[in-house]
Amino acid sequence: MTTVIMDGRALRAHLMPELMRYARELRERNGVVPRIATILVGGDPASHQYVRNKLKLAAELGFGTRLIRIADADATTEGMLEVIGEINRDSGTTGLLIQLPVPERVDRFRLFDAIAPLKDLDAVGAASVSGFYRGQWGTFLPCTPRGVLSMLDYYAVPVDGARAVVIGRSDIAGKPMALILGGRLRNATVTWCHRHTRNLESICREADILVSCVGADAGRPFLITAEMVKPGACVIDVGFRRIGPGKFAGDVDFDAVKEVAGWITLNPGGTGPMTVVALMQNLIDAARYHLGLERAGYSV
Repeated sequence: MTTVIMDGRALRAHLMPELMRYARELRERNGVVPRIATILVGGDPASHQYVRNKLKLAAELGFGTRLIRIADADATTEGMLEVIGEINRDSGTTGLLIQLPVPERVDRFRLFDAIAPLKDLDAVGAASVSGFYRGQWGTFLPCTPRGVLSMLDYYAVPVDGARAVVIGRSDIAGKPMALILGGRLRNATVTWCHRHTRNLESICREADILVSCVGADAGRPFLITAEMVKPGACVIDVGFRRIGPGKFAGDVDFDAVKEVAGWITLNPGGTGPMTVVALMQNLIDAARYHLGLERAGYSV
């Protein structure tokens, strides 16, 4: 079996004409130019890279952007709530994204729930979570899981009834990914793992679909090695970490695992581009919701 390389950049190119068409319709038919506000705290290199990519694609689509930078030392729950409140009240801002991580002292759940539900582009507030928790789409799906679902569909990975293993429990990746894959939207059977999981290697070897969302140093070059992968499995690498000046890597040993897997994502170039595409899809949907329209449909 030839391994299928899941290229997020190729899927982004496939979807760009559709994104452009929806952007043009909003502008020409409704006089609306979507605008995204992003709150970025501190100097995490991966976060800065993601924000650059997000702002770049927004500009390509002709969307407005606003970046609010907050120094790590200046970040407080109350101060960030004031910023969120101001953005909520701004009718010219279509959607809001808090780039994670934020400092531990900041109550991120209060921040999440303070975001206006129709501006909650990463689906972190209670109103958004209730949708995919109940196995429904709801208003928005979190950007990373939405991008992963698009890749699974585009590359025709069988999901219904499959054994899936998700590693990680962040509020924007691992946690919603496990709920969505195991819910009525995809009907997989999910084992949800994290840094306290015992016998991770043996659990991973049982997976038809393995999604790693750790993005941190595992004490070895890669968290996921070829010996941990079931032959023919689909391996999705969501992890993203800095390994040197201007150099980033994921959780998966791509060169070794591609000799075993049936499908594998590039990293960089896999789930990252699709997370950004999904953010733009959510931003378009936010603009449509404000106009009383349904969410946009795509070929994938």
